[in-house]
Amino acid sequence: MPDSTPPHGDENGHEPTDGYKGPADITVGEQHATVEVELSGHFDSIVGRHVWRGRLREFGGALTPGTPSGPGTEVTLRIQAGDGRTATATGRITEIDLWGSHMIDGISAPPY
Repeated sequence: MPDSTPPHGDENGHEPTDGYKGPADITVGEQHATVEVELSGHFDSIVGRHVWRGRLREFGGALTPGTPSGPGTEVTLRIQAGDGRTATATGRITEIDLWGSHMIDGISAPPY
């Protein structure tokens, strides 16, 4: 029986990236904080851009009360790479999961 696994990427032909798990500086409006994140993504040939998604842990508690943190909130992430460079990207909160983590989506070069 032939193997139906695509030679590269997932079942849709998307090339995976290694992703990132660790601290990230976040900015919402004038508020700044550091939270733990888990991010991954792929190049989407249909939109012609890199698409990434992730989870922000303790996001709501890291910000001053009253700071927007619900779906649609724009968040800038800044991650310090091991080689000393800093990567920045902007995404939007899409939902809050059952464990209270905020899910974020972005369409840009990944911040990792």
